[in-house]
Amino acid sequence: MRKMYALTLLLILNLFLAGCQPLSIVSSNVTSGKEEQGYNEAQLTMVVPYGSGGGTDVFARFMAKPLSNHIRNQPSIQVENVPGGGSITGTNEYVNSYDKDGTNLVATSASTHIPYLLDQSSVQYSFDELTPLVGAPTGGVVYGSADLNIKDGFDLGQVKEKLFYAGMSPTGLDLTTLLSFEVLEIDAKAVLGYEGRGPARVAFEQGESNIDFQTTTSYKQNIEPKVENGKAVPLYSLGQIDENGEVVRDPQFPDLPTVKEIYKELHGVEPKGQAWETYKHFLNATYTLQKVIWVHKSAPESKKEELKKAANELIKDEQFQQESSLILEDYEIYPKQN
Repeated sequence: MRKMYALTLLLILNLFLAGCQPLSIVSSNVTSGKEEQGYNEAQLTMVVPYGSGGGTDVFARFMAKPLSNHIRNQPSIQVENVPGGGSITGTNEYVNSYDKDGTNLVATSASTHIPYLLDQSSVQYSFDELTPLVGAPTGGVVYGSADLNIKDGFDLGQVKEKLFYAGMSPTGLDLTTLLSFEVLEIDAKAVLGYEGRGPARVAFEQGESNIDFQTTTSYKQNIEPKVENGKAVPLYSLGQIDENGEVVRDPQFPDLPTVKEIYKELHGVEPKGQAWETYKHFLNATYTLQKVIWVHKSAPESKKEELKKAANELIKDEQFQQESSLILEDYEIYPKQN
């Protein structure tokens, strides 16, 4: 639980609050002298602890050029894939082996954050040693089969049929959904070992499971048509964490209630306790800030401030906002701008 609080507070304080600072204040922190001229290097490196072609790789490669455009002297940002261990290998290598001079960045995702929160023995990195620059959200929607004979998540207490959930791993992205079942006291049997969310969705379509979730893009592309033809029922969104650490509705699914709202309807009070606090921390680390670009915390202050300034300017870039719509699923990335 201590690590969960540490990571959540780190991300909220560094990313949510970074956007509240006027750029003049951020810029004024850059030290004078030679380093004031910005990056003299022609190239920076962004480590991606996954193979090429995956979601984090696509995200990193997309972000590299526009981020570079807002760094003084515009050094190119070369993406370097270091796959292995579900992203643990590359992140360990970044922390242990890459120069901490501000020229090396790393892009992480939910499957990098979860092993850290679960204190897995193979994790050698600590997010206390990194400074977040940009975070990108995604969302998730839990839905059920029309055979459950309920109209929405508020009716979950009326379900008579045994619930079956098809997933991949209890230490992967499924974890947040499984925690939502725990919070809501849903008795769902989890059958794990599927190779991805696609195969899990097929299991739902074939009747092997009757409750499932998909992330934003997959839900909109694959499940909303099933909702329209009466084969699936949206139950709730996993929600997002706001700057106060509270669960709020997902902006991509504003009409869907959150776990918090469903719980209050079913039990008459707002959720609290260890299960609820754990859910919120994993929701933050796996959805609200699913992908994050970091730099070493011990990098020179002038270069860290230059990168923070570039991130702030990037988010206000109208061309970037237009071009990022598909890759970032129309979510607002962090740091937020007021």
